[in-house]
Amino acid sequence: MKPILDKRDVEVLRKRGISPEKFEEYYGILKSGYPFISLSASCATEKEIKRFGSDDRKELRELYQNEKNLKVLKFVPASGAASRMFKDLFSALEWGKYTKDVNQFFDTLKDYAFAEELLERTGLDQKSQFSQEEKKMILETLLLPKGMDYGALPKGIIKFHKYSDGHVRTAFEEHFHEGAMYAQKNNVCHLHFTVPADNMELINEHLQSLNNCLSREFNTVFEIQTSIQKNSTDTPAIYEDSGEWVRSENNEFLFRPAGHGALLENLNDLDADIIFVKNIDNVVPDRLKPITVEYKELLAGVLLKAQKDIFKFLHAIDTDAFDRNECVSFVSEWFHIHVSDISILEIKELLNRPIRVCGMVKNEGEPGGGPFIINDGDGVTSLQIVEGAQIDASDSAQAGIAKTATHFNPVDLVLGTKDYLGKKFNLLDYRNNNTGMVVNKNYQGKNIRALELPGLWNGAMHFWNTIFVEVPIETFNPVKTVFDLRRETHRG
Repeated sequence: MKPILDKRDVEVLRKRGISPEKFEEYYGILKSGYPFISLSASCATEKEIKRFGSDDRKELRELYQNEKNLKVLKFVPASGAASRMFKDLFSALEWGKYTKDVNQFFDTLKDYAFAEELLERTGLDQKSQFSQEEKKMILETLLLPKGMDYGALPKGIIKFHKYSDGHVRTAFEEHFHEGAMYAQKNNVCHLHFTVPADNMELINEHLQSLNNCLSREFNTVFEIQTSIQKNSTDTPAIYEDSGEWVRSENNEFLFRPAGHGALLENLNDLDADIIFVKNIDNVVPDRLKPITVEYKELLAGVLLKAQKDIFKFLHAIDTDAFDRNECVSFVSEWFHIHVSDISILEIKELLNRPIRVCGMVKNEGEPGGGPFIINDGDGVTSLQIVEGAQIDASDSAQAGIAKTATHFNPVDLVLGTKDYLGKKFNLLDYRNNNTGMVVNKNYQGKNIRALELPGLWNGAMHFWNTIFVEVPIETFNPVKTVFDLRRETHRG
């Protein structure tokens, strides 16, 4: 039986901007889950994932570079704390058991950008072997509030890279440098970071400090915005055994952040002609930035090229100068959509949508969703990024398609969020609300079911027009654990 909401519950929801109807809808989803995605095929051929030779890449990059009257913005999801990044070090501190990776962490401590500060705080020198007591002191100083508090800081504040001149850069600072290289027009670079509310003051101080220094270095005005995940996007949870709402000690609902899909609200508030999207931890030192810049500009050029043709067709429809055959060929080539038997009004509705160009990397065993052709029902298919949890692994046919995937999603997106008349789309209208995930968690020793909204680059962009483009693995260098900073790609 569905739990009943009392007046106090309804008032709590009202303050969060959540209607009782929406809340009860969440309950039904938590009980029954979301339907699995129906895969039609993996994306493997050049028809589904575009590949460009050197001449085409040069032409498309120049198309983007030569467009001066564009407002370009770089959107960086940076809401998460670095706690997962240091999970193994926390375990070592708590249990005193050191894995091979943890031991190697101490052996190579001098290679980490934060090592100098860490050793200075502990009063220790780098040496070939630390004692157990020294290792404990290093971990406490690095992770806990009495020291550097890296276990609780936002990942963007963590010192990622050390350069030959001794300068160290945080992940935030690397995004400034990278943004200045491809996301600025007319000496203005717009950066937007989504950040955790409880660290807002610390982050804003850090960003302002970077702005003051780097504006002079690049002769660029950095327009910096930050936003937090909205309370209205938080979702409830239920106990797995009883189906009752999970409540906190004061008997109010336990609300949890609903995953990166909640950031669609933040993205929807932005006003720009082109928006680059890249995660906070996917940055590299300067020596490896040129290939990143090349392919970011390529993706933007692909977006502009496709967008110009779309706008041409839409204006032609408005002026009765529409060439149906040319349009059918274009939509099939770029979006893998077949429209030969639909009306002109339906074609207009299909074209007049937000557009995303998504870089895809050849699969080399890295985690993450991948590009697939999916069944949307009634014989309609579309290009989508699908996570493994959205696929029914018990269905041999679906599992078989998933195994044929040749590429994965590195979260390398360029977005067009305005229509052919220059008006912003309401991005919430293009989300597929049936594509979130129910996840199993533990709360105070009890199993609960929690809700994640349709992912930002999954269901939140389901009804966008999508283009996949192959990009090299060198553009994907995430830092998921602290040990990733040991990789050659993160040596400054």
